[in-house]
Amino acid sequence: MPNRQKQCTTSFHRRLGLVAVGAVTVWTVTACSTGATDASKDANPSASQAPKMLKLGQPSSPQEITKYKKTGKFVITPTKVVEGKPKDLDELDEPDKYAGKKVVWVYVHAKHVGGDAVKEAMVMSDVGVETDTGPGTKFILIGALSSTPKDCGLFNGVKELGTEDVWKKGEERDVCDPYLVPAEAEVDKVTYSQGFYTEPLKWSVK
Repeated sequence: MPNRQKQCTTSFHRRLGLVAVGAVTVWTVTACSTGATDASKDANPSASQAPKMLKLGQPSSPQEITKYKKTGKFVITPTKVVEGKPKDLDELDEPDKYAGKKVVWVYVHAKHVGGDAVKEAMVMSDVGVETDTGPGTKFILIGALSSTPKDCGLFNGVKELGTEDVWKKGEERDVCDPYLVPAEAEVDKVTYSQGFYTEPLKWSVK
């Protein structure tokens, strides 16, 4: 059954007008992507069973993503996590807001494997991180930090702005988004929410 998706990030290279819009908690991202179909999952005993722990590079089972009343099936594969440094946030000129924080970039390989072609399918909307001290928060930026990795500057995996963003069966992309975590924490899991009533998928980073 489809999960409603909400565009929760905008991350692409832009040197001018760098503004930190804020951070959205992983719990909030989970809430925005769940739909009324969760009730049917709750009625299914198998839906409440916790999935086994995966490792980075291992693909998920097909996940349904809906946008503009079109539903496609996507295989989600987190591939790596790049951790930044607290000083990366200095250019935002909000030292009190980001004190004790650092940015991590999560990379996901996504492949459309079935269902409808979906325009602007936000495959990262349900992706989150967990650290040894608790969950991280999705980091929303207009523009990009100068420390953003060069291979993490694409919007939803689209190579050029203005390109029609339609995912078709067989298409695959590498997508990357930033998250905020405590400066001293280490990311140990990447997660993918499957709704309120189903345990999230988890990939071990270590």
